[in-house]
Amino acid sequence: MIFAKLRRRRASGKSGSPRPGVANLLPTPLDSGVITCQVQDERGQLLPGAVVTLTGRLNQRTAHGVTDSYGSFATSIAPGTHRLSISAGGYRRYSTQVEVGVNRHLQLGTVQLQPDESLEPPLPGRYRFDPYHTEIRFVAPHIGMSKIHGMFKEFDGVVQVAERFEDSRIEVAINAASIETGVKMRDDHLRSADFFDVANHPHIRFTSDRFTHLRADRWSVSGHLTLRGTTRPVELATTYLGQRKWQGPGFDGDLRVACHSTTTLRREDFSVDWKATLAKGIAVVGPTIDIEIGVQGVLEQ
Repeated sequence: MIFAKLRRRRASGKSGSPRPGVANLLPTPLDSGVITCQVQDERGQLLPGAVVTLTGRLNQRTAHGVTDSYGSFATSIAPGTHRLSISAGGYRRYSTQVEVGVNRHLQLGTVQLQPDESLEPPLPGRYRFDPYHTEIRFVAPHIGMSKIHGMFKEFDGVVQVAERFEDSRIEVAINAASIETGVKMRDDHLRSADFFDVANHPHIRFTSDRFTHLRADRWSVSGHLTLRGTTRPVELATTYLGQRKWQGPGFDGDLRVACHSTTTLRREDFSVDWKATLAKGIAVVGPTIDIEIGVQGVLEQ
């Protein structure tokens, strides 16, 4: 009985009258409208994380959000004319004008985004990492209260782009001793046998096995990482950023490709088992390390 009354109250506004066509649990102001839609990719699959923005007559932002795990978006908004745009990485922006009525539900239904043609796979060839525009960074939790940010300063990497992009290959070699976190004493400890053991294992190596296209600009690059003499499979969540020609001082129209990759490593998988703890039993260094890689590769002539 009590739950039935609650459901009736939630389905109505302050005046007690039901919102026409709106099936949400939380009440919304009676002087607003509601917009809903579901976003899909070019294959008709649900597209979570798409950015939805609405602007008013004076180009001011009136609503903003992202689609949920089911590709759905819903918002209350002031009545009137709005410009709605939907964007997602690797897709052309969708834009349309909508008219929202007082106490009305505007159902846009399914919106299907189309791929951005400018993000076609790069031309076949051998692309070497540009050390001045490539970064290999990591983030590690520290005593459960903060994070340590660091990077590797010296590395060499090559992307061999095949005729079929899925058959491409990446090889990376990192100088383990080039680790830098901004604190010399900490960097020396990271180079020691407790962590990277650079005296016996001077290089960290990654070799890809497979490129898998997920959607639009999103790829999965799987391969093997060798650290401290231990090799384990690793999967890089990768966003392809396209190819450009760069004309500038010292650069005569170099063809470049770029991507951004992330992954998470577990220390114990690579025999990095230093387990110093605080008095309360909290580990000084967390069990996982987040890796972030931003790459620009230059086509070798």
